[in-house]
Amino acid sequence: MHRSGLRRRRNHRAVSSVIAVVILVAITVVLVGVLATFRFNFPTQSPKVWYVAEGNESEEAWGDPTDCSNTSIYASCDPLPAVFLSVTSFTPSFIPLNQLQLIFICNGTQLMNGSLTALSIVPGSGSNPGSGAPVLKNCGTWNWGSGLGTSGTFFNRLLYYQQKTPGIPGIEEGDILVVYSHPKLDFTDRSGNFPDDDYHGAPLWCFTVENACTLYLDYTSGTSTSLVFSISLFQLSGV
Repeated sequence: MHRSGLRRRRNHRAVSSVIAVVILVAITVVLVGVLATFRFNFPTQSPKVWYVAEGNESEEAWGDPTDCSNTSIYASCDPLPAVFLSVTSFTPSFIPLNQLQLIFICNGTQLMNGSLTALSIVPGSGSNPGSGAPVLKNCGTWNWGSGLGTSGTFFNRLLYYQQKTPGIPGIEEGDILVVYSHPKLDFTDRSGNFPDDDYHGAPLWCFTVENACTLYLDYTSGTSTSLVFSISLFQLSGV
């Protein structure tokens, strides 16, 4: 074979290689451009909240004027036994209170359902829960008493959310969920009602009967809801 024919074949192969590289680069550029037009919504991790449970606490009965010396501003109220759930940390760095929903299941029924925004009060401020605040429903077949407890008492006779910095829109380390526990059956309120005319917190059997009463904290974003944590009040009996 002549050397000139060999050179032509080598040149042809070289040109083909160059064309292939150019085509490959062009395809890569096109693919990158197409991919750049898409936004991938990768699943995000549900918010998490960590807390420490503190038992054998007491808190004034801010939600019950029958246990307060001045019912117009609730300046001084009788203490009731309570459990504190104190926020120690959370992720992500900002979680809106209005997207955190607290649900209290008691004796198989939904006793209360409200956002942490709606459940936030400033103790001793004298401001009652607003018209949109959740009210307490039934606790299975348990009879709260002969008074307001039988028909929709405000939530803050059961529990409330106490912000470390009142009014801020997000959860904060040092916030406390105060859960009242019902006093003994011989409890007499400040007005002399015996047994008490309405409930003062969760019934004692919530803390002594397994799975009788459970708190659920949900995070809601649009149509999506995820569980942040759940805790049985029975778990709090030993704190």
